[in-house]
Amino acid sequence: MIHVKKIIIYDYKTKENETHSLIAEINDNGDLVLSGYDFGQSVKEFFGDYDHEYWLTVKSENIPEVLLHLIKESFKSDTEFREWLEKKNIQFKFYSYT
Repeated sequence: MIHVKKIIIYDYKTKENETHSLIAEINDNGDLVLSGYDFGQSVKEFFGDYDHEYWLTVKSENIPEVLLHLIKESFKSDTEFREWLEKKNIQFKFYSYT
């Protein structure tokens, strides 16, 4: 099984040669880190410099809470969640009793 430790949320360049990127990763400590980079004229107008880098870290012990809230806010049923897992090729087990 492949364990994804980093995904690119977005990474694009505009016609005006502005760059914007956001990456989510699990670091070696098991923390969730969102890191971003923005570059361009609009960045200079907003921040006073052409480039802006940032990091948001959620400690590993808080990741289960984040995960549960994301599931609650993203899916309305177990079927939706299973379909999403299948689309992402994430293995799971499902049991049902009737």
